[in-house]
Amino acid sequence: MAVKPRLVKQLCWTEKDLPQKTRTKHVHSLHPYLGKFVPQLVDYFLKRELKNSKLVCDPFMGSGTTLIECNVNGIPSVGFDISKFNVMLCNVKTKKYDIARLRKDVNAALEEAFVLTSKTSLDRYIPGKTKHKIKSNSKYLKTWYHPEALHPLLAFKSLIPDHNYQDVLKIILSRAARSSRMIAHYEVDFPKKPYSEDYHCLKHDRICHPTKNSKIFLKRYCKDVVNRIEEFQGIRTNTYTKPIHGDSSTFDFADLKIDHVFTSPPYIGLIDYHDQHKYAYDLLGLEDNSSLEIGRKKNGTSKAAISNYKNSIAKTIRNIAESSFDKDSQFIIVVNDKLGLYDDIVADSGLTIKKRLMREVNRRSGRRATNFNEDILICKL
Repeated sequence: MAVKPRLVKQLCWTEKDLPQKTRTKHVHSLHPYLGKFVPQLVDYFLKRELKNSKLVCDPFMGSGTTLIECNVNGIPSVGFDISKFNVMLCNVKTKKYDIARLRKDVNAALEEAFVLTSKTSLDRYIPGKTKHKIKSNSKYLKTWYHPEALHPLLAFKSLIPDHNYQDVLKIILSRAARSSRMIAHYEVDFPKKPYSEDYHCLKHDRICHPTKNSKIFLKRYCKDVVNRIEEFQGIRTNTYTKPIHGDSSTFDFADLKIDHVFTSPPYIGLIDYHDQHKYAYDLLGLEDNSSLEIGRKKNGTSKAAISNYKNSIAKTIRNIAESSFDKDSQFIIVVNDKLGLYDDIVADSGLTIKKRLMREVNRRSGRRATNFNEDILICKL
């Protein structure tokens, strides 16, 4: 018999209750990421359901929200993701830093990149003078970027091996690259085509121009990323926090002794997670594991796709439960179950839904203002 959902008013934050600036505090907005849940939701359950946890796992780590909030609350955590970019992003977010050295390193890279792309730089005119190769054969980069915007990005990339905090610089570069694409302002999340000419912007209701200047974004994000990392260092704990690049459906969890899970699995047919960071994969040459994504938008929501999705999620849950769980362990899943898949998924994984809580998501604005409900499934053996 299905467990009826119970609405939890404390979790139904409006935009006034929980403005975007608060939702995206410190490193949670180090880089844009589609499909993540709000950190306040994780914090709510860590303080009530999981406060005495010895090790919390997020098998679908994504941008690392669970791991960050676990760290702040002094709870050991481990996360898994098949995306190289996601794991790099989570490592950058949760690492301990010497802020003075970090700021010096980032500012030096920015200054060197600007010198390297300056019209007065002799290195541009003397053959063999510079060791940095500022070029790319990527069809994607040449299609989606104006040459004037691409050149500083490639220059910044060429300097990364010369510096200590290389992953931080890679995240800065990726964020600047996201903002420097020749896309319509109203299609930032899901760009349909590059705009090489002026266009009428539905967001601003005027004629807008494709960007040619990536330097302003490099400068902006060098400052913002360091400031966000510095803010997090003030509340960061030395608690064990480990992002792992791997497939949680096959990983051997026996030695980790996970006692609780808090996760939000990918929604079926909604997002192609690797593609949302296509610019980063091309710029940085990261391994593409998109074929391993569960519920890819490209695969749609056909009967076959739904069956594969259910089997894949259940396999992951079952893998963790069978190798780590005991009768006191909780598997907390946050999901918009509009297709009604999770009763079967949880049952197939060998767990039982003990509580089904619900929250109204109605705080969003603009082109993503659609309201919906999220279920929080608290499952046990």
